[in-house]
Amino acid sequence: MRSMAPCRRSPAAVRQRDGLRLAEDKTHKGEPQTIPLPDRSDIQLVRRMSRWLDYLADHDITTGPVFRHLLKNGVPASEETRAKTATKRGLHLRPHVVNERVKYWFSKAGLVSDGRPVSSHGLRAGAATDLAEAEATDQELEEAGRWAKGSRIPREVYVRPVKDAKKDLFAKVPVHDPTKTT
Repeated sequence: MRSMAPCRRSPAAVRQRDGLRLAEDKTHKGEPQTIPLPDRSDIQLVRRMSRWLDYLADHDITTGPVFRHLLKNGVPASEETRAKTATKRGLHLRPHVVNERVKYWFSKAGLVSDGRPVSSHGLRAGAATDLAEAEATDQELEEAGRWAKGSRIPREVYVRPVKDAKKDLFAKVPVHDPTKTT
């Protein structure tokens, strides 16, 4: 995220904005980098983004990256703190921190995995899987996951659990019915 406008926005004000503006990435060079924030009642992205912007404002942060370096206690790192441990990312949130937070929230919520490790990458795979279960087209998957047009990755890598769940290898095996006589 390049920068944010002043915080203390009402949900209606956030909704009127064009969404989150992202830095250019390798898949979408030269294309607009804005992700809309639909205001769905089950996810409440607008309300959550408004709360986050207000939280940043409570810490006197009204400019700079929206997703930024947080201390272990969840407080955004100050510029002085970041200057001591500066990396080329500056105030931006580092990828490993996202992974650590997802694992922490998963554990804190008392959730149990199916044996596979929990990671932030599961958010991307889970979204693709949910879309596939809802019968999204390849184009819709590509757009939602910000994959390159024509990419086979969403269907071949991320949606495999759905394909496996629908495939019943034992469907042809007769089931014993004790009410039938032979």
